[in-house]
Amino acid sequence: MAKQNIDRKIAVIFATDVVGYSKHMESDESETIHNLRECESILTKLFSKYDGRMFNTGGDSFLAEFQSAVSAVECAVEFQSSIEKRNSSEATSVKLQFRVGINSGDVVKEKDNLLGDGVNIASRLEALSQPNGITVSKVIYDYVKGKTGYEFNDIGIQKIKKNEFHAFDLILNVSQKRKIRKSYLNLKFVSTVSFVLLLLIGFFGYFSFQNTSNVIPSLENRISLLILPVEIKTENKDLEVLASGLNDQLSITLGVYDELYLFDTTSVEYFIENKISNNDLFQKQGVNYLLAGNLQSIADKSRVTLKLEDLKKNIVIWNKSFDFRNDEIFEVQDEISDAVLSEIIPNVMSLSVGNESTKNEFSPKVYLNRLKARVSFEKHTPEGVQEFAELLKVNRRLEPSNPYLDVDEAWMLMGEIWFGVSQEYEKNVKKAYELTLKVLSFDPDYPYALSLAQLLERKFLGMKEKACSRLDKMVNITNDPSILSSAGSLARDCGNFEQSLVIFKNIEDKAPHFRLWFKKDYAWTFLISQYMEKIDNFDEAKFFINNQLDKQFKEDGINEMWLIMLAYIASVEGDTDKAKYYFNEQTKMTNPINVIWSNKYPDILDENPAFRDSFFSELEKLGLKLK
Repeated sequence: MAKQNIDRKIAVIFATDVVGYSKHMESDESETIHNLRECESILTKLFSKYDGRMFNTGGDSFLAEFQSAVSAVECAVEFQSSIEKRNSSEATSVKLQFRVGINSGDVVKEKDNLLGDGVNIASRLEALSQPNGITVSKVIYDYVKGKTGYEFNDIGIQKIKKNEFHAFDLILNVSQKRKIRKSYLNLKFVSTVSFVLLLLIGFFGYFSFQNTSNVIPSLENRISLLILPVEIKTENKDLEVLASGLNDQLSITLGVYDELYLFDTTSVEYFIENKISNNDLFQKQGVNYLLAGNLQSIADKSRVTLKLEDLKKNIVIWNKSFDFRNDEIFEVQDEISDAVLSEIIPNVMSLSVGNESTKNEFSPKVYLNRLKARVSFEKHTPEGVQEFAELLKVNRRLEPSNPYLDVDEAWMLMGEIWFGVSQEYEKNVKKAYELTLKVLSFDPDYPYALSLAQLLERKFLGMKEKACSRLDKMVNITNDPSILSSAGSLARDCGNFEQSLVIFKNIEDKAPHFRLWFKKDYAWTFLISQYMEKIDNFDEAKFFINNQLDKQFKEDGINEMWLIMLAYIASVEGDTDKAKYYFNEQTKMTNPINVIWSNKYPDILDENPAFRDSFFSELEKLGLKLK
C-alpha cells in the first residue's frame, strides 16, 4: 500500500487545562461538571469571536488552533478575565481555574486533529503556566510584543521531557511576576572555558576538580538551598516523568525568590556523584538547607515523600508524604509546591505572618498568599508594596470577614508611606493605627499587630511610654526575627540597651541570613548602647561590622557606612591613623558618606540626639563635612 502524504502546516496552538480538576471531582462531581460546562461555553464563544478552532478536548483540557498569534493571545486574556469575573461571583458553586499555553510551530493534520511538536510545546507551556496564568513561547512573544500593550516576563529557556523552549509569562497582575532560574549551562560555553582552563593548568601542574573543588557560591545575604532530584524507589520508567516534572515544579516555585540561592544542575550532579556528606555540604560547599524526596508507586497510585533539613543545626525541620493517582500529577505538583513554599518562607527565609495559634484562622490558600505578601513587603520598594496590595485584595475576596486581614491592610498603608507610594501621611497613619488596635481588641497577643502598634506609637504618634509598655509581651510571644528585631529596637529606644543587644544577638545566631535592615539596626545598636553605657570595649561591634563589610553588599552606601562606623570606633579608641584610614577608604568608593548623607542621614541617629552629636563630632575630626 502506498504511503499517503503527511499534511503539515504552521499553526498557532492554544492549550488550556483546569487546575486541580480531580480534586474538584472528588469533592462534588456533579457541580464540577456543571461548572466546567459553563466555562467551556465561555471558551467556545471566545474561540468563535477570535477565529479559533477547537480540534481536541480531553474533558477538562482543550486545544485550539488560530490563524493569528495576536488573536490567540487576546482570546487567552479575555478568557482568564472572564473566568476571574465568574469566580468572583458568590453564585459560582465551583470556582475553576485554568492555565493557558500558546505556541506556534509545525503541526501534522490528521483528519480534524493536529499533532506534532507545535502541539506538544503548547501543552508543556500550559503545564508551566501559573493558575489563572498565560505562558507563551518566544515565537509568540516575538509576534505580539509590538502589537499588544501586554507586559511579559522572560522566564528563560525551559527543558521538559524532550522539548526545549524559551518561555514568557503574560503578566495579568503583579502577583504573577516570577523568575525561573536556568537549571543547566550552555555546553558550548562550558566546553570552551574548560579547554582554556586545561591549557592554563598545564603550566602549573595537574589539578583534580573531583578531589579539591568547592562549589561555594557568592551569596551576599542569600540563603542557599540545595534541591536534590526526587529519588525513584520503584522500577517504573513512567515515574521518571513524574519525578522530573516535580523537580521542575519545585525549582520554578522557589526560583522566584531572590532571597534564595538555588544550586544549578552541574553543582547538584557533582554533589551526588562525589557522595558529599551533609556536614561537608554545609561546611565546605556553603549549603544552608537541603530539600530531598523520594517517589514510589504501586499500580496507578504513587507517594511522594519530601524532607527539608537545616544543615547547620543538623535537624529535619519538615517532612510530609503526598499520595495521589498517577493521572493527578499536575494537581499534586501544585499541592506539593504550595506545601513546600508554606514551609520555606517561615522556616528558611524567617518571614512569618503571625504565630501557630493564628495559622489556623486562615485557609491554606490565604495563609500562603500572606506569606508571599510578606516576602513582597520585605523588598521595601513601591513594587513590593503593590504586590502586597494585590495579594491582600485576593485574600479579602477569599475571606471577606476575616478580621486578621485588617492588620495586613494597616501594614500596607504604612508601606505606602515608607516606600514612596502615598503622600497621605496623617490619613494613612491614623487608619493604620485604628485597624491595628481593632485586631488587638480581640487578639491582644497577635505579634504582627503588636509590632506595628508599638512602631506607630513611638515613631509617629508621640506615645513612646505606651509603646515601651508592650516590650515584655513582644519578646515572649514569638520567634519571628522581624518582630523580635522590632522588639530589639523598642528596647533600645526605651533605654534597655543590654536587653536590646541580647535580642539582636539571638536573632543573628538563629537567622544569620536575615534582612540587611536588621544588620544595620544591630550595628547601630552596638554603637548607641556602648556610648550610652560608657563601655570602652568595642571588640564585638568591630567583629560584627567587619564581618558585614566582608560580604560586600550591593545596596548603595552600605559598605561606606560600615567603614564610617569603623572610623568612628577607631576615633573613640584613640587610634587616629586607623580612623583616618577607614574614613579615607570610604571617600574613594561610589557613595561616600559626605555625599550620600548630605540630604538625609539614617533616621536611627535622631532616636538618640546625644549619641548623634557625639558620632558626628568624632567624624568631623576626620574631615567629614555634610553638604
